[in-house]
Amino acid sequence: MLALCTSSPFLSRRLGAGSPRWRSLASGLTSGLVSALLLCCGLTAPARGAEEPPSLRVAVSRSISPPFVVWRDQQASAGIDVEIAQELAALLKTRVEWLALPRLRIEGALLSGEADIACNLNPLQSPRPESLPQSPPLFELQDMLSAHPSAVGVDTLDQLPQGAVIGTLQAQAYPALEALFLQGRAKRDDALDEERMLRKLTKDRHPYGVSSRQTLSWFIGLQAGGEERLASWRQPLGSRPYRCTVSPRGRFEARQLLAGLEQLLSSGRIEQIVAARSAPALAVVVSVRSPLREVSRSALAELFLGQRPSLPDQGPALPVMSAGPERLQFLAHILQREPAQYRASWAAQQFGGRRRAPTELSSPEATKSFLQRHTEAIGYLPLALVDSTLRIVYMP
Repeated sequence: MLALCTSSPFLSRRLGAGSPRWRSLASGLTSGLVSALLLCCGLTAPARGAEEPPSLRVAVSRSISPPFVVWRDQQASAGIDVEIAQELAALLKTRVEWLALPRLRIEGALLSGEADIACNLNPLQSPRPESLPQSPPLFELQDMLSAHPSAVGVDTLDQLPQGAVIGTLQAQAYPALEALFLQGRAKRDDALDEERMLRKLTKDRHPYGVSSRQTLSWFIGLQAGGEERLASWRQPLGSRPYRCTVSPRGRFEARQLLAGLEQLLSSGRIEQIVAARSAPALAVVVSVRSPLREVSRSALAELFLGQRPSLPDQGPALPVMSAGPERLQFLAHILQREPAQYRASWAAQQFGGRRRAPTELSSPEATKSFLQRHTEAIGYLPLALVDSTLRIVYMP
């Protein structure tokens, strides 16, 4: 060692730290000897902390289903929650370390500093600890009541049969349904996650079920013949904000994580992630005074493309098209046509006055008013405009 140190100019010139020859020399020494040699030779060891920032530890509930979390080999591998966490980690110039935990353990992991952040925590029946900071709403989650095809359709929760069994998520609170559960007018049937609940619903283990709109759309699209395995009508139960909860004792300051989420929100990146993995918040609706209870996507396509004058088991129907971004969503997700294809289809049929194209209205608000006044009309609206005067008969 002494001999090496006395030749330090030679070493610093010929065996600079990090060179292949230096690494060969250092590989045969202990870490202590390497440090002493570097100090003796006037060289500095690289700072590990600057090169390897701590990983972002993200707690994820095992009860979360796609499209929020896609599980592979019991590990979170893709989905809305996963992509948001990865984008946040990229801002912090670090990587994500996933902690898959039971839902009831997540607040404790955040309080103790075992985890740095958790997103999309379904509301528990017990209150969240106030010491856990939360992000502002990043987007809205809509809870929907769906049903087996054999179940009685309802326009209000008061119309549910006495003692109706409703599939629910374990430990999650449902404000719109709590009074029914407390009074014994409805009963919970808890599942560990929404996907399992929906599978039970398709098998008629219970007639009704509650899930997020996003998970419901994903589940129907995934299943072969999924549309026939669930009723097409939906009953909105309200919305709740999607937030992220951060640890006050984690590896990163809470304000740093919250600022990163604010940046992703303001840049539009979160909106892009959600839109890429979600069906549009679009509802096909009729007046609640209409006899129509539900309709399939194929029947809607045939009606709006002029291939049939009425809907199954109903009289003549009056289809209504609305201007706005929802028009493109309706064409793509329900009619499965490009705008040019839709126009060409009707141009051919209107030649000679054989058929009349759907009524065109100027805005979603005008469409809503038209549907409220005409019981034979059927059209589409953004979910946010649907109220108790209208009935959802189909959602993509």
